[in-house]
Amino acid sequence: MSIGERIGAEMAARGWSEGEMARRTGLKQPTVHRIVAGESKSPKRENIEKIAKALRLPSKWLWDGGPRPESSLNDESNVVSGPPITTPARRIDIMGTAQMGPDGHWVGLEDAGGFVETWSRDSDAYALLLRGDSMAPAIRSGWIAVCEPNHRLVPGEYVMVTTTDGQSMVKELLFHNEKEVSLMSINAAYERRTVPWTEIETIHYVGAILGPSKVLGRI
Repeated sequence: MSIGERIGAEMAARGWSEGEMARRTGLKQPTVHRIVAGESKSPKRENIEKIAKALRLPSKWLWDGGPRPESSLNDESNVVSGPPITTPARRIDIMGTAQMGPDGHWVGLEDAGGFVETWSRDSDAYALLLRGDSMAPAIRSGWIAVCEPNHRLVPGEYVMVTTTDGQSMVKELLFHNEKEVSLMSINAAYERRTVPWTEIETIHYVGAILGPSKVLGRI
């Protein structure tokens, strides 16, 4: 098991998303998902120290592995150390390839094969292979978005939105209320957008962004 897999397993056991880990450590969400996904081959030691502190685990164990130590909790914490992590990553099929247009919207959804293995509590989770550079540098062409339809929407994290006129896009959720949803483009070249609920067909939480190396099977 790699350092990213150990961190991912600990996050999954706590029910933490990448955004939650980012909030607890002060790191950027893309930094967290690059570490968890194994895209960062040599993560900065200071970043791992912050993650270890948030998890209340020795950073040496995150780096080297071995028998899992108990969480080191201080007297002020009301968190109880849980049992060793035994929940494995599960298979999530890639349902299609989303070709991103120059305006940040999908221009088509083509068939794709393959799957990824990651942690998700959503039995309806699915994955999409993203093509195009309209979301760079946060999300690059060839990366995988794991969508969780049953997960609650979390401001500050990514969502996959499909509007009633057929536009589909991955955006950062700023806020939502009874009338509308406010979205920020991942690429700074595109403006913030507010969409009424009446114009939204689906909006799904994006639980993870994985690098191409995590794809198993053929595409």
